[in-house]
Formats: sequence, structure tokens, C-alpha cells
Amino acid sequence: MRVLNRSAITISYKKPFIDWNNRLFPDLLMQENMLGESKTYLINQLFNNADQALKKYYKEIFEAELEGVCLDEEEWPEKRTFKLFNEWFSYEISDWVTDLSNQSFFSEIL
Repeated sequence: MRVLNRSAITISYKKPFIDWNNRLFPDLLMQENMLGESKTYLINQLFNNADQALKKYYKEIFEAELEGVCLDEEEWPEKRTFKLFNEWFSYEISDWVTDLSNQSFFSEIL
């Protein structure tokens, strides 16, 4: 077991994101509260202000999630504000990340 020198932001999809996905891809419907439908992003370790960290990374996370569904940026919301991020995603910030696996940390380079 190793403690990583990272914090984490885990996001889950809210109804507006799911509705957007389902409008674009009606044959690949996403359901609310589906098991496994969350993503975790590792960030520099936090020692103070979690809200400040989220505001720093929200746009990068927002765009990664949109790109994961649709590569055509014309289909993305035009204004990807912090307010819209909060309407489309719920999130939790962890300041402590522990690796319980014995496998290599890296699997591929993106």
C-alpha cells in the first residue's frame, strides 16, 4: 500500500449531462446513477482550499468529459462555465489517495 502524492477529484454525471449524451447518441443511452459512471482525476496534493482547486481544473475536466462522449466540439455547450459544470456534474474531492494495487501504476500513455 502506497500513499500517492496526489489529491483527487471524482465526478459523476447529473441529468443535464446524461440528457446531452442521450440526445446525441439515442442508441447508446446513459442512465442516471449507473454503477461505474464516474471518473477520477488526480491533481497536485491539496493542503488547503478544495474549492480553489476545483475552479482551477473544472474546465479541463469538463472538456475531457465532453470529448469522451463526442469529438465534435460543435456539439459541446458553447459556454462551459463553472456554473454549468456544477449543473452537469456532482463531485467529491479527496485530499488523500492510496494505491492498494501491486500492479504498475501506469498502463499506457495518452
